[in-house]
Amino acid sequence: MSDPEMGWVPEPPTMTLGASRVELRVSCHGLLDRDTLTKPHPCVLLKLYSDEQWVEVRAAQVERTEVLRSCSSPVFSRVLALEYFFEEKQPLQFHVFDAEDGATSPRNDTFLGSTECTLGQIVSQTKVTKPLLLKNGKTAGKSTITIVAEEVS
Repeated sequence: MSDPEMGWVPEPPTMTLGASRVELRVSCHGLLDRDTLTKPHPCVLLKLYSDEQWVEVRAAQVERTEVLRSCSSPVFSRVLALEYFFEEKQPLQFHVFDAEDGATSPRNDTFLGSTECTLGQIVSQTKVTKPLLLKNGKTAGKSTITIVAEEVS
């Protein structure tokens, strides 16, 4: 029965009990320019620590941002959506790549840096800015990543 006069209101989409939906917006500043001829074509890949391993997040099939052409300080428009569990530690990794033309996986792209934090840190602070680190653990120049969280009702 869907009669508004009877007081029936459609229910919102179902989620896991005790979870809230969080949208993450990502931007970077001062990315390294690994190619001397062009600026990077950055893309951010999101991974979640689950079952004792890092896995790509595939919530709603969005585990990475779009690729922005020739940009060393990108502001990505694609939102990364996750379920947030208040009392559960949810470690995240953000990997930034210079997407090569025609590349089908980040393994073929140039690694520009990564950072780790928990979803709880981002949600509690609303906005987190961290330095990007290279695979050897050193900072990637002055490169930073900023993640902004918004809880969706």
